[in-house]
Amino acid sequence: MRSISAWLAAIAWCGALCAAPPKADSIFPASGKPGAPFEASIRGSGLEGAYSIWFEGAGGSAKVIAVEPEPASSDPKRKPGSVLRVEMRLDESASGARSFRVLTPGGVSNALRIYPHPEPSLLETAAPHDLPRQAQPLPLLPVAVQGRIAEVGEVDFYSFRAAAGEELTFRTISSEALDPGLAIYQLTGSWFDPDRATRLAFTDEPVSYPNLSTEAVLRYKFDAAGEYLVRVNGFWGHGGAGQEYTLRVTRGDVERQDEAKPREWTERKWTRPLSGDRMRELWARALPSLAAAAKPVPAVDADAEPTTAPVEPQKIQLPTMVTGAIERPGDIDRVRFAVKEGERIALEVETPDKTVPLINPYLRVIDSEGVEAFTNIYSTVNSNGNASKQIHPKTQYSFPRGGEFTLEIRDITASYGDKRMRYKVLVRPQAPHMGEVKVSVDCLNLEAGKAQKVSIVTDQEEGFDGYVIVSMEGLPEGVRAVPATEVDPDSPPQPPMGKRERFTTKSQKATLVLAPDASAPATRTPAIGRIYAQPVVKGELGTRILVKEIPVMVVKGAA
Repeated sequence: MRSISAWLAAIAWCGALCAAPPKADSIFPASGKPGAPFEASIRGSGLEGAYSIWFEGAGGSAKVIAVEPEPASSDPKRKPGSVLRVEMRLDESASGARSFRVLTPGGVSNALRIYPHPEPSLLETAAPHDLPRQAQPLPLLPVAVQGRIAEVGEVDFYSFRAAAGEELTFRTISSEALDPGLAIYQLTGSWFDPDRATRLAFTDEPVSYPNLSTEAVLRYKFDAAGEYLVRVNGFWGHGGAGQEYTLRVTRGDVERQDEAKPREWTERKWTRPLSGDRMRELWARALPSLAAAAKPVPAVDADAEPTTAPVEPQKIQLPTMVTGAIERPGDIDRVRFAVKEGERIALEVETPDKTVPLINPYLRVIDSEGVEAFTNIYSTVNSNGNASKQIHPKTQYSFPRGGEFTLEIRDITASYGDKRMRYKVLVRPQAPHMGEVKVSVDCLNLEAGKAQKVSIVTDQEEGFDGYVIVSMEGLPEGVRAVPATEVDPDSPPQPPMGKRERFTTKSQKATLVLAPDASAPATRTPAIGRIYAQPVVKGELGTRILVKEIPVMVVKGAA
């Protein structure tokens, strides 16, 4: 007869097998020294029965220690989850953020990131240190402090010694929920308050904008030797689970921690790179023959000639990369070019250093009489009659008549300017091509005999009127990827969209159905499903392009 403990273990294992797919919310600490093992806690849901940590590519390894119930939260809206304790080890050669996922009987989780740092690691103490006099000492520098903002409104103080003339860099690595700020203090005291701390420096990222980091970086040179304080706080004053950070204190600069993964194709973002090979890159997303014929794009410096004096702007041929900077408030750079009637051009803008909204590149094209032809400002009116205007990093235009035109480049505010407000503007003929390809899922957990769909949206840029073939390879045994159709939901009537064709692209959606056979075996580790897109122009096949790699597992369904 089986013992009661054996039956309970069997029931628990079945429950884990039938659980919902795992979800990983955060990891603490979120960084570690390469080559040195350290214990970390992964917080999330559906982590019961977790048996492995799977790194996307080389860079690290981990061993599961235990799964425990998450401690009760003071937030009544928060559902209790689980805490997975693991022993993590980053390879000695690891550089840049490493992505990993949790493997459970319910499948593979979403990705979290772990960051390597060369400094010795120090855990935040449990003793209160939210007041200057209670600051936790940092005995040695450089150091990486692992901490968390556990309560609403909490701040953490750390004390350290600095030499006269010493320059230190303070940088945070944090969870997406925290948005940390940093401040440097010195205990100076006053007649009213002997414990008064005087703030010497403060930083938080100046703006919040998509694709901009929210990490705080502060470099400070200390005039006198002595003891100082650094304070970490959350910008929004939030606190609780998931509000973790690493504070790195180093001498000199600290490298930025980027995730080690291939750059995905992006087209309508201020920070996407524009190079002299841009025309070949665009045509490669149409036909190889067109890409082979593309020539390098020449560059001109729009700052080479003064723009305040009444001089003729330099003339360019299409395509040309115009480079420069808004060096002072009200600075306007100009170039001129000639087009024929019906010629279709595109303007693309990159902001390499500062980006929107710290620099807001305003492009204006005028004819020889000073009449405006077009700009990169997209104006719309919503259903309530309210007007909306927004600058865009890409603009398309078809000239109804030929002639000579002047491109003006400035900041839309006319109130700011410095040498770091650099720009690149590519003035080029339009190149119909396959644009961004967006995939609806980050990972797939399939049950044998049950189908699951993947939606793929392809952008058709600059009048691209061909087809795009989508396919998926590298699936687990017994799983097929087949095309399917579905009914599009009804869309509400659109308000007047202005000259939308100049600023947006047309898109098409494809559906792939992942169909596991009823006998498909369950998998213990993910297979790498690779989604490809291949343009077709007038019957001619373009190059197959790898769009995304997705971990795929087959899991045992409910009994």
